[in-house]
Amino acid sequence: MSLSPSVKAGLSSIFIFFIIFAGCLLSQRAVPSKDEIIQNAWKAMFGDAKSEDIKSIYVESFFHGSTTPSRQTVKRPNLFRNEVSSGVLVFDGKRAAWVERKPDENGKPLGPEVLDQAHWRHFEVDIALVFPAFFEYPSEYMGQEAVEGAETYKIRVDLPLGSKVIYFVDAESFLIRKRLVSWDGGSPAAYWENTMTGHRPYDGIVFPEGCSYPGRDGRETGLYRNVRINIDPPDELFKIPAELIR
Repeated sequence: MSLSPSVKAGLSSIFIFFIIFAGCLLSQRAVPSKDEIIQNAWKAMFGDAKSEDIKSIYVESFFHGSTTPSRQTVKRPNLFRNEVSSGVLVFDGKRAAWVERKPDENGKPLGPEVLDQAHWRHFEVDIALVFPAFFEYPSEYMGQEAVEGAETYKIRVDLPLGSKVIYFVDAESFLIRKRLVSWDGGSPAAYWENTMTGHRPYDGIVFPEGCSYPGRDGRETGLYRNVRINIDPPDELFKIPAELIR
């Protein structure tokens, strides 16, 4: 018995519906747990290394068109040193300070100085941009979202001093595609967006080549270079002089 064109069309529609429905169910089942996402992200970035194997990361970054790098060192879990053109900044896990400063534009000497407390939390963000904070702190899974056509998993971390970072982890490579940063952690949070421009291997790990972001003159691109792990920096490099701490 032959079927009428209208019946064939109806059956075809039903078949397509079930294919789409089954695909949706399969997609839902395929979403990994938050812990699995983090485990896969670790493997994508650090390979077979264990957490205790990665003790520090050094990176040279070029932002805002500068040809002079900011030489950043992260020592886990929360020590940070940034050697910039105007001096050296450190974060000892609690507070931040200039420990070395070059003279100002008029030649006036500038000495070491503890930064205002409102800026201390920004250094936790600096650490989180080098070493993803979901490897170090509790986090929250926030669902899926497409970034430049690629599906990602969103994971938010509230850092100890109040800043927030949302990471967009690629659903296939498990490398980070985008980050949203709330430097001050206000409510509602105002986020600074930066999107990775690619990744490449450095010293046995995979690290972003750079990121694009809204800058001082429209969209800008920052670069990461000379990434090294486990350079064994002594704690003294992150120490704030005792005379500055009251």
